[in-house]
Amino acid sequence: MNIPIVSPQNAGRLVRAVRKTEQLRQDDASGAMGVSDVFLWKLERGSPGVRLDKLLQVFHALGIKLSAEVSDDAADLYHALMAASATRAKRRKSQPAKDAPT
Repeated sequence: MNIPIVSPQNAGRLVRAVRKTEQLRQDDASGAMGVSDVFLWKLERGSPGVRLDKLLQVFHALGIKLSAEVSDDAADLYHALMAASATRAKRRKSQPAKDAPT
């Protein structure tokens, strides 16, 4: 089922609902997710200051899939940017280190 997330409160309520559906206590869940009890407590209460990387970590641990609906033009540009980034990363890996003896 798709649930719109338009506020920190929506995200927190969703996390709490999924956690409770899985019958996980907050302290057990936070430990398994690699976040602190305090972070999960704040997240579930809709605190607006949670870190995006930690939110995504919790979503992943609970099996919550996050996606964005965008225009076709924005999606095409996104894919082009991701491809360019991957190409640059490959190029950097294939270059010898500057300190390596030649």
